[in-house]
Amino acid sequence: MKVSSILLAVNIFLLVFIWIFTGIEYAGLPEIVPSHFAVNGTVDGESEKRAIWFLPAIATFMFLLFVGIPRDPNSPLLNVPKSYRNKENLKMLLYSILLPVLLLLADTIVESIWIAQRKLKEMTNAVFVLLSLLFIVIGVNIFFMIKSGKPEKS
Repeated sequence: MKVSSILLAVNIFLLVFIWIFTGIEYAGLPEIVPSHFAVNGTVDGESEKRAIWFLPAIATFMFLLFVGIPRDPNSPLLNVPKSYRNKENLKMLLYSILLPVLLLLADTIVESIWIAQRKLKEMTNAVFVLLSLLFIVIGVNIFFMIKSGKPEKS
């Protein structure tokens, strides 16, 4: 099985988890839920509970975008080296970036709901760990793009 297929399966699982978790917990939420957090994790903005559906919608949009891009590797809108202009390389690039994005959104949803339910007082540092993971994945992909774009010396 290809690594890109495994990444896609994990990304699908995360997206389904985001929607199911939000759906299951929605009825038990108070009418006002946290919607914005300060850098230290404390709540500094609140919204009606229906605003909790905004993050699953963003996750779905990101998923559809990142899964749809590899369908046309020769699109003039893609700014990737020629070596990445094939479906498999694009899938690896986009699915590997999508994974930490969905993890970040899933963590934000779970922690927001737990804060609304008074199971947590503030956001944990998991957000910073997941943001670091996202930057590492992007950096590794850029490194391989640069490396594959350079001609080999004879």
